[in-house]
Amino acid sequence: MKMPPSRKNRTQPLSAVIDKFLQLNRMHSKLDEVEVVLAWKEVFGEVIHKKTRHLMLQQDGTLLISLNSGPLKEEFNHEKAKIIKMLNDHLKRDVVKKVRIR
Repeated sequence: MKMPPSRKNRTQPLSAVIDKFLQLNRMHSKLDEVEVVLAWKEVFGEVIHKKTRHLMLQQDGTLLISLNSGPLKEEFNHEKAKIIKMLNDHLKRDVVKKVRIR
């Protein structure tokens, strides 16, 4: 019995199939957000993590950061490019495109 022509030679790596599944079900952005939140604590440490009220990654790659400390907000506002680079370097891919501090 022959296989239909549409199914011949259509093998793909499992990672490509999972990636396609995530895209079709619009789950990529949520997984990226979880990775960024975990990376935040690893990259910036426990002290900064405790002063962080809220982190949210939007679908366009904008990271919204709410901080408890005024001086820390001011410092992070001047270092947005550095924050993006540090997080993306840690994740080994470009996930964070912009940063907004609240």
